[in-house]
Amino acid sequence: MTVDSPDFSSGTIENRTIMPSDIFRVIKKYVWLTAALSLSTAILAYLWARQQPNIYDATAMIELGQHGVLNLSSASGGVVSDDYELKITTLILTIQSRDVALNVIERLNLEKNSLFNPSTPKFTNLNDPYARNRLVKVFLGGLKVQRIPRSELVSVTYQSLSPVLSAEIANATVSAYLETNFQHRYQGSKEITGWLTTELDDLKARVQREQSDLLNLEAKLGLVSTGSQSETSLYERQLEELLTERIKAQTAKFETEAQYQQMVQDDTGASLPSSAPGSGALTNLQAQLSQLEAQKSSLTGRYGPGYPPLQQIESSEKTLRKAIVDQRQRMLDAARENLQATQKTLTDIQSQMDQIKGESKGMTPEAVRFYQLKTQYTTDQTLYNGLLSLLNAGGIESGLKTQEVNRMSTADFPTMPSSPRVFRIALAGFCAGGLLAIVIVVSIVAVSDTVETIEQIEEALGWPVLAAVPFYKLDLTDQSSNELHVVAQIAPRSPGAEAYRILRTSISLIPAKEACRVIGITSCGPGEGKSTTIINLGVVFSQQNKRVLLIDADLRKPNLSRWLNFKDAIPNTPGLSGYLSDRSTLPEECIRSIEGLPGLNILPVGQIPPFPSELLGGRRFDELILWARENFDILLIDTPPALLVTDALIIAQSLDVNLLVARVGVAQRRALRRVRHEFARLPERHVAVVVNAVPHSQTYYGGYGGYGSYYGPADAKL
Repeated sequence: MTVDSPDFSSGTIENRTIMPSDIFRVIKKYVWLTAALSLSTAILAYLWARQQPNIYDATAMIELGQHGVLNLSSASGGVVSDDYELKITTLILTIQSRDVALNVIERLNLEKNSLFNPSTPKFTNLNDPYARNRLVKVFLGGLKVQRIPRSELVSVTYQSLSPVLSAEIANATVSAYLETNFQHRYQGSKEITGWLTTELDDLKARVQREQSDLLNLEAKLGLVSTGSQSETSLYERQLEELLTERIKAQTAKFETEAQYQQMVQDDTGASLPSSAPGSGALTNLQAQLSQLEAQKSSLTGRYGPGYPPLQQIESSEKTLRKAIVDQRQRMLDAARENLQATQKTLTDIQSQMDQIKGESKGMTPEAVRFYQLKTQYTTDQTLYNGLLSLLNAGGIESGLKTQEVNRMSTADFPTMPSSPRVFRIALAGFCAGGLLAIVIVVSIVAVSDTVETIEQIEEALGWPVLAAVPFYKLDLTDQSSNELHVVAQIAPRSPGAEAYRILRTSISLIPAKEACRVIGITSCGPGEGKSTTIINLGVVFSQQNKRVLLIDADLRKPNLSRWLNFKDAIPNTPGLSGYLSDRSTLPEECIRSIEGLPGLNILPVGQIPPFPSELLGGRRFDELILWARENFDILLIDTPPALLVTDALIIAQSLDVNLLVARVGVAQRRALRRVRHEFARLPERHVAVVVNAVPHSQTYYGGYGGYGSYYGPADAKL
């Protein structure tokens, strides 16, 4: 049975990505910071909300009945127009107009009310344009008019610091709208009614005159036969058909002329008929202008007239006003063209009638005149009766259209303020604090160069991870003892000791050409645990009855010697530096056994030499490795950090396996990438990684609910 060895080829270029797990991990790490920031913003938002004045909303309701438009077309059999959406949009715009605002201000004397006008006694003169515009903006800033969905109701809401004032203004606004709407429609109807009344008077006089002439002709003709009964009947039928067409043409002329007169007299466009060409586009432009005016009023009241975005709004307002003027002129031109077209139609019909009259010259003059007069009288009488019925029915008086606008409900005094909503503001502050904490966490993840997980180390290096040593803390009650304080010895059943056994097994699976494995252990920088790793690895190898030699090759700062109480060279023990500098020194003279651990030996540094790199690069070090291969089963070499000095790369040329110790929370991506680049010069050497101080949330040890108790009493505090 063969065992697949891990892939020790050089890693690929790092492609760093931020995973959701990284964010959650950092959030968990900074959970108290997140909670503190969220609570702080919530408290600040709560205190701010408590300091804000109470604002009360009062709402009145208006009902707009969806009824058809009664106009002259309905009287002549035309199609009734009813654009309900256009009506309700016009209603909302009218309520938000300056006329309604000034009406309410004057009616309630709001310019002198300090709750409405805080600048009292300033800006109280409504004759002053600046004061008037300021008060209108304040009024429109507190007014909100909107349609209630799926209903025929429009709500009129006003906000102020006083519940009584809010209710009074809301009710007064509805009353002012109803009054203004009535006045506009009445004035327009009055002017058009006067014009139509004059036309009806002329038509009435003509009918009376035609009736008198007809009676005289009947008395004069008596029962005398015309002598050409067939021709007279044919003439009568043709004339009656033309006169019927003339009635329709005259009716259309009256309607278009009335519509044109209304558009000429109404220079504001407030009461234009919905059937007028282009009225929909004009209403949309007026709606946009109203929204801009409301936005301008809100920004002016909040930031003052010097606020920069107001200049853009004013520019858009001027553009819209010009577009409204142009659209109204186009509507007026279209109405004039319609009037000219109906006039031309009427003229053509009259020309045909004159032609028929000319063709009937051979008939008896009295008979021809009798039939002409009879038909003309019937036509004028029908037209007169139709116009008179429409006028009496109220179609003209209602401005050529009727719409029922009723006050549905009045605004009552609100008992609870609508804002500030303290709880909602505090909750929003809490959420904003949490969001800010997440932004900070994401920034930490994106900017931080420190690795926090095993996956990040693998991503940066591209080398296999042979073992992940969990974070542990030994309970050392006697620091002065000469006992070897390593987890593999004093806590053999702890997760830390088991991690070193996993590392031992992984190293054993690496293919080797010789019986003795030479393993070097290094790190990117100091403080990552390479000396701790080599001591514990030596202990677990010696527990398999293997002969293990630890070589402290850090000739600059011998941490391994300090850990094992071999800080100084003992007399007659020259150490590694003495062996490398003196060719007469034998390896046996430099090696010391470690008390309490049979099979574990150490070659300490001895005296720190002045030129460590030169000693390690000489032939004596290679001779030492060859001698150790013949006398030991495992050779573990503690080398200096790879990025600080060149010693680690010099020693790596003589090794079978290079182990890089990377500590979670200490190692940095830039350093790991640099180490990968340095070891890429040694493609034939095996390079692997040992991850140190891994949090238990990232390991499988926590899954047993207490790894130590699974095998026996715990020996280490996690």
